Amino acid sequence: MDLWNIFQESGAEKYMTLLKYLKTIHEEELTDTDLDILDHLEKQLPLIPNLTISELAQKIYTSSTSLHRLVKKLGFDGYTEFKYIIKDYLKNEEKEDVRFSNGNGYLFNTIDDMKITYKLNEEAFEEVIKDLFSHNDIYCFGTGWKQKQIVDNFANDLLYYGHSAKTLRNTDDLEIASRHFDENSLVVIVSLSGSLKNYKQTVESMYEQNITIVGVSIYSDNPLSRLATHSLQFVDSSLDIENHHWSSITLHLIFDQLSHAVSIHKGD
Repeated sequence: MDLWNIFQESGAEKYMTLLKYLKTIHEEELTDTDLDILDHLEKQLPLIPNLTISELAQKIYTSSTSLHRLVKKLGFDGYTEFKYIIKDYLKNEEKEDVRFSNGNGYLFNTIDDMKITYKLNEEAFEEVIKDLFSHNDIYCFGTGWKQKQIVDNFANDLLYYGHSAKTLRNTDDLEIASRHFDENSLVVIVSLSGSLKNYKQTVESMYEQNITIVGVSIYSDNPLSRLATHSLQFVDSSLDIENHHWSSITLHLIFDQLSHAVSIHKGD
């Protein structure tokens, strides 16, 4: 399996580093120790192509065995292939640095993110809107404060256009509400990672009951995207910039598109 080609073709290089991408797609298999090693690897990335496995293991305070095991978990044949892919990745990063050397990298990345996010969800929007209008019992749940703000605004938009939606404050609210869900219920869940931490069992139960779930998360193969009836995903380069807040512009874009579609439907 050519992980480098998969990484490039997925569009993930637009918004996260290679190691963060690998961490995301293998999240379920990785232990806390693996995640700690990955954090250390990220800091030593430029040195990896020139180090043996034992030299690298010593630098990141782990054993060669643990490092080799992690490399295999991430989908590489061995440490040699891992070094080769990292070398290619770093070369590609150098080319990108030249493009953004004028200081406008954030602007260009954000515009690219918006274009990619729109394309990712273009076909799904219509189906989501159909389900929004065919369900009378709508709930919105955001996992963080920005997510909560966005779903609150979306619920207000729906109300303005004549559709009621209940916002859920936390995972306890979601679990309690889920006991009363039926075929008329639709739940919008907004999570940055889509990991379903602390409420996976609730969502799995909803999935088994065929409750309509609209999952919104970062572009990756994550538990929420797999269980959702409709998976809307966004890319966001701001997540990969040091000392920068999460802009959430592309997440806002998704809900602005949904509100726009609702307004058009209302006008018709």
